[in-house]
Amino acid sequence: MKRGAFLRVLVLSHLLVLFMYPHGFCDVSPGDVLDKTNWEKAKGLLPEEILEWVKKGEFVLQVGELTYNPRDSQPAFALEALKTNVGKYDLGENHWIVESGTGKPASGIIGIPFPEIDTKDPMVAEKIANNRSYRSYIAGDVQNAFSTDLIRPSGYGRSTKGRMDQMAMVGNPKALARRNPDKVEKYQIFLGTAPYDIAGTAVMTWRYLDPYEQDNTFAYVPAVRRVRRMSPGNRSDALMGSDFAVDDAGGYDGKVTAMEWKFVRSQEALVPFPVSGFSRLEVGEDGAWQSSEHVEEMTYGYEKKGWQGAQWAPVSWIWVKQPMYVLEMKSKDPYYNYGSQDVWFHADTYVVVYKSIRDKSGKHWKTFMEQHRCYESADKGFHLTHVGDQLLVDTRMKHGTVITAATPTDIWTFYGDMKRDTFSLGGFQKFCK
Repeated sequence: MKRGAFLRVLVLSHLLVLFMYPHGFCDVSPGDVLDKTNWEKAKGLLPEEILEWVKKGEFVLQVGELTYNPRDSQPAFALEALKTNVGKYDLGENHWIVESGTGKPASGIIGIPFPEIDTKDPMVAEKIANNRSYRSYIAGDVQNAFSTDLIRPSGYGRSTKGRMDQMAMVGNPKALARRNPDKVEKYQIFLGTAPYDIAGTAVMTWRYLDPYEQDNTFAYVPAVRRVRRMSPGNRSDALMGSDFAVDDAGGYDGKVTAMEWKFVRSQEALVPFPVSGFSRLEVGEDGAWQSSEHVEEMTYGYEKKGWQGAQWAPVSWIWVKQPMYVLEMKSKDPYYNYGSQDVWFHADTYVVVYKSIRDKSGKHWKTFMEQHRCYESADKGFHLTHVGDQLLVDTRMKHGTVITAATPTDIWTFYGDMKRDTFSLGGFQKFCK
């Protein structure tokens, strides 16, 4: 074969490989254990910094498979909305969610507002971000206790305890039955409960349906013994001494219109889950759904004897290949601490799975990752997808923070019956000590 013809064949062969594997040259199968000896198999299936941790031996990933489809792990009303909401809503030029037929601001939204995503839609990124917000409201009024563990390179650092109360005013039938004269999207309180130096620290948010009406956010710090208004820029400040900022909860807990969004790509990726099957939900005394005391607890590197990887590395998570959307977001607030961020959304559940955070100069700063935890009732008649454990690694400070989800002692409650007075200024002060 002549040299020129040989070179053409060689180039065409490489292009064919690239076409077949746009995000990586290898693939994974259930049962694979990915470590520094075979890290190449995960190319294109993880954010680059996590792949680098696997390459260095800091993370070891156990590839598994699920016994269910996460898209179907929802209450009946949410599954029905995946059908009835198709084509029902759109985003107006002013970023309101509007009725497709009339262009009027939408009301009474139940479930995911945009169940079909067109990646060529100029508003696709904002629609995905709105789906993420409404997915969290499917769980109704949520109350959860959690631990926040700061992990240093040498091992365990310290723990704090907290609680989150969230009252949804949209997204589920119970919420829509309430009076909502102030047109609020949700009320939320984060409360520090232990140890003594953070106990009583609290942050309350009122989020409005108007896309351009800023959150009303109030903070109480025991040292100054008073409630103060927070600016939107404070949502990028550290929360209760952890690596997490207020907006990092659940991947992104800020207002959609506070960010500039850009759709980057759709792809498959490895997504973390606590177990291959469902976790159990039980009915509480007040009729609300609760996580079980038999829920599976997660293990991290500092807890495993002989572990040679990163101390904050999850060692009991399983990783399953799932469809994803990757978006870029950047705050419109010049005082926001973060620069641009790459956010990876599960394409069926809209849970934020990964977030790569850069500083203002464009250098990598932090990495966020979050599990799905999918629940099932004992009679298999009720299902719910919610967040599991969350991990944020600060590569600049060289430590990580783990926020644990439901545990045998930290019971999470869904579809409770919260009162609006709890989220008034008077009600908020009852949390402040």
